[in-house]
Amino acid sequence: MLRALETLENLRFQYIVDGEAIKEGQGSLLKVFASRHSATLIINSCVFINVLSFDYLDFKCQPDGQTVIELVEEGRVLRLEAIDEDIKIPRTNREILASVDQFDDEETFALLEESDEDDD
Repeated sequence: MLRALETLENLRFQYIVDGEAIKEGQGSLLKVFASRHSATLIINSCVFINVLSFDYLDFKCQPDGQTVIELVEEGRVLRLEAIDEDIKIPRTNREILASVDQFDDEETFALLEESDEDDD
């Protein structure tokens, strides 16, 4: 899941419950992580995905060649589609985090992608 999600930056999302679209919009993926104590959150065009919130992911190929990622868990789907638009977000650094030790209670994380910060 982590490898597939780290390919996204700006995206269109759709939250589907029991086949009905509940919420949709656009945002920027800021963090992908694994935690038993946090939820997936979309707020102010910022997307924070907890991979432990979902059972699996699925790929759907669109007619235009675009791949859509669907994160699935019992009757609900978070559908993510990459877009080229620049979305204004409150902070510019983006983190992709993964648990190093099988999601233990200590929640030790390793940074998979370093942020692009200027050394001014």
